[in-house]
Amino acid sequence: MPANLTPDYMEAERLYKQARTDQERMAALEQMLSTVPKHKGTEKIQSDIKHRMAKLRELSEEKSGKGGGKRGVNLFVPREGAGQVILIGPPNSGKSSILGFFTKAQVEIADYPYTTRQLQPGMMPFGNVQIQLVDTPALSPEMFEPWMTSAIRSSDYLILVVDLMSPGILDDLEFIKNTLRQHRIELNRSAPEKFDDEGNARIKAVILGTHLDLEGAKDNLEALRDIYGKDLDILALSFKTGEGADKFAGEIFQRLEVVRIYTKSPGKPADRSDPVVLRKGSTVDDFARGIHKDLEQNLKYARIWGKNKFEGQRVPRDYVFEDEDICELHG
Repeated sequence: MPANLTPDYMEAERLYKQARTDQERMAALEQMLSTVPKHKGTEKIQSDIKHRMAKLRELSEEKSGKGGGKRGVNLFVPREGAGQVILIGPPNSGKSSILGFFTKAQVEIADYPYTTRQLQPGMMPFGNVQIQLVDTPALSPEMFEPWMTSAIRSSDYLILVVDLMSPGILDDLEFIKNTLRQHRIELNRSAPEKFDDEGNARIKAVILGTHLDLEGAKDNLEALRDIYGKDLDILALSFKTGEGADKFAGEIFQRLEVVRIYTKSPGKPADRSDPVVLRKGSTVDDFARGIHKDLEQNLKYARIWGKNKFEGQRVPRDYVFEDEDICELHG
């Protein structure tokens, strides 16, 4: 059986080959394991990755025992929910506050810089799905963790967080954009193809300004839109007044470009509690394949309930889903 390795896996493998430290190698291996297709054709590949990870852990533990390594640092977060959204930004921009405000994650929030030392995930609810937010160490000329580029490349979306009242906001933004560009990562409003043939990454992103309630913040927000609005959308919120916070989860869900599909068995009501989340453009074939390969092979047609269609409409295998469609498969 062919491996059919995905572009995300190939990119992770490239990062592994270029890694210079054990931390970068581990992050790339974990990304490789999470993106490799899980079927018999890749069992040998999966086993090899796990073996390399085990050897790397042993080596790291030996180094740690001599006082030369980091232990317990989280360099990779498995993707969960409707999508993985990475938070990056300069020191004291409000990344940890965003994670704490929208998720139940226990975060350390302080006035001093570099509080966050590793990747820290939390789940943000939106309706009947969860969106994974991942806080990261601050980015500045004084501190840049090279392994973070692997986390950014593997994410579904990126939020560049800035303090609207910071006097160095433009310098911070330029440093971050230029540093990512040096690591062949470009931030864009939209990105039809995530990786090109040379391994350059185009990551969908938005700039998010915090402290919107402070005097002068809205003027600074408009200035940012004048400077960066051509390439990226700029959002803003206030934790104090709640302005912009109530629509934040819905805004991010829309930007993930996914759809929620509810399953239904013949003669039974649809299960709306736990939708299947697929990328926009996914078909009935994709849906069936995700449940079981035999179901895809034996599928004859599907019935759909949803917006702008009559109840139980019969559709072919190449029907493209709309958000919150109800799907009943027939073999």
